[in-house]
Amino acid sequence: MKFFLLLLLLAGCASAPPVTKIVTVTPTLPASLLACAPAPDVPSPVSQSVVAKYIVALWQAGQDCRAHVQAISELFNK
Repeated sequence: MKFFLLLLLLAGCASAPPVTKIVTVTPTLPASLLACAPAPDVPSPVSQSVVAKYIVALWQAGQDCRAHVQAISELFNK
C-alpha cells in the first residue's frame, strides 16, 4: 500500500510534456484590394482645363492603388 501511495505522489510531481502545435494561418485578401482603378485615357490637350481634369483623374487612380497597398500592408503586418 505504501508503495502504491509513493507511486501516486511521484506521478503527481511529474511535469506534463510541453504542447507544441504550429498553426499556419494564411490571410485572405479581398478581391477589391487586388485591383486598382484604371488610369484615365490621355486626352488631346485642347485646353488647360482638359489637362487639369486628366491630371486629377490620374492622381485619383494612383491614390486608389496607394490605399490598396497600404491596406494590404496593414493586413500582413498585424
